[in-house]
Amino acid sequence: MPHLTRRAFGLTALSAPALIGLASAPAHADGHAAKQAPVLFEASLGRYKIVSLFDGMVPLGKDFFFGADPADVDATLAAAGISGDALPAPINAFLLQSDDRTILIDAGFGGVDMMGPGFGRMFDGLAAMGLRPDDIDTIIVTHAHPDHIGGLMGADGPAFKNAQVIFPEGEVAFWGDAAMMAQAPDEAKGLFQMTQGVLDMYGDQIVPTADETEIAPGVRITLSPGHTPAHSVVHIDGGERELIMLADTLHNVTLHTALPEIGFGFDTDTALAAQSRIKLFDRVATDNVLVAGSHIHFPGFGRIVKDGDAYRYLPASWA
Repeated sequence: MPHLTRRAFGLTALSAPALIGLASAPAHADGHAAKQAPVLFEASLGRYKIVSLFDGMVPLGKDFFFGADPADVDATLAAAGISGDALPAPINAFLLQSDDRTILIDAGFGGVDMMGPGFGRMFDGLAAMGLRPDDIDTIIVTHAHPDHIGGLMGADGPAFKNAQVIFPEGEVAFWGDAAMMAQAPDEAKGLFQMTQGVLDMYGDQIVPTADETEIAPGVRITLSPGHTPAHSVVHIDGGERELIMLADTLHNVTLHTALPEIGFGFDTDTALAAQSRIKLFDRVATDNVLVAGSHIHFPGFGRIVKDGDAYRYLPASWA
C-alpha cells in the first residue's frame, strides 16, 4: 500500500489548484487543439498496425525528478546536450489495428486543462486516419492518471461510446475507493474524483482486468507497479515484431535510463517504481525487444540497451 503523502501525488512539483480543479475540468470528444495539424506515425508489427498519436507536450522540469545527486542529474543531461531546467515530455497514445480490431492504448489528456491548453490532439490524429471515436472497439488504460484517461471524457458523456474500457483491476480498486480518497491529501482528491467520474461515466463498459490477461490475440497487460498501485504495461506480439508499451515506466529517456532509480513526482511508491523499471529494462535489453512509451520523444518507439551499470535509449529505425 503506497503512503498517501503529498509527494506520492506529485504535489511537490505541481500546484495544488490544478489538481483540485480536475473533477470539473471540461472535456471535448472532438479534440480541443483542432487548429493544430495532427501528428501521427504508423508501423507494422505483423498482424497489427501500430500508430503513435501525439496528444500534446507537458512542460515538465527538473523539479519533477528527485532522489539523485543534482550534480549527477546535471552531468547526465549535459552529456545528452540538454541544458537548463526545462524537460518537456510528449504525451503519446497508441492505436492498434488488425483486420477485425481497433484498439486504443490510453487516451491522452483530452480536454482536461490541467497543464494548460494544447492537448487533445490525439482526436485530430484519429480523424486524419478516417476514424471516429465510435470506431474504437477497445481501450486499454495503463493507469488512471489524467494524461491517460482525460481523453475518455466527452462533453456530454463517454467520448468512446462503443468501446470496452480495460482497466487494471488494482487501479479501479485504488482510485475508486472512497476510503482511500478520504485518506489522500486534499489537493489530490481531484485525481480520485476524476477516475471515479470516468468509472461512473462508462459504467458497464469498464472491464477491470487481472495481471497477464490477454485482451486480443497477442495483446496482454502486465502489472508493473510503483508509478501507481497497479500501473501496467502492454505486451504486443504481432507475429513479425514484439513490442512492449512501457507507459509511464519512464518520463525522461535520458534521466530514467542513465539513473533508473531516480524518482518522479507522480510516483505513488518511488522505490517500487524503480524496481519495476529496472526489471523491465533488463528484460527488453536482454531480449532486444522494441519498446514504445507514453513520454518518449515522438513517435516514441525505440530500444533500451545496457550501458555499464545503467541503460541507454536508442530511437527505432524502421526498415
